[in-house]
Amino acid sequence: MLDDPRLEMAGQNALGFHDDIAYVDYNGLAFDYGEGERLAQALGAKSILMMRNHGVLVTARSPAQGFERLYFLERACQAQVLALSTGRKLRILPEALVQATAAQFRAGAGVGGVDRAELHFEALKRLLDRSEADYAS
Repeated sequence: MLDDPRLEMAGQNALGFHDDIAYVDYNGLAFDYGEGERLAQALGAKSILMMRNHGVLVTARSPAQGFERLYFLERACQAQVLALSTGRKLRILPEALVQATAAQFRAGAGVGGVDRAELHFEALKRLLDRSEADYAS
C-alpha cells in the first residue's frame, strides 16, 4: 500500500531477494484470464510478485521452498517497515555487497546435499508434531 513498495536492500533477509521481485499495479478483481496473463507477464523469470494494494505472490519448486521464501520475505518487509517507522532514512547497502551476498544465498541453497528449505520445513513440522499434532489430521 506504499507509494513506493520496493523492498530496499538494507538488511540481510532482503538481500536474498535481490533482483528477484517484480512489481505490478492493482487492477481490480481477477475475473478473467487476461488478468492472470498480465500477472504472469509481470512476474517474468522472477519468483516474487508484489501486487500493489493487494498482496504478494511467491513461486517456488516445492511447498517447502515457497514457504521459506514467503517466511523470509515477510521478515524482510517487517524489518523495513519497522525501520521506516522511526522516521529515519534507511541505510542501503553498497551494490557490490548486495550482489555478493545474493550470490552467497543462491550458493547456500543446500546443506549436506539436502535442500535448505526442505530441512527448514521438516524442522517446523517436527515442532508442530510436538506442540499441535492435530494439524496433520
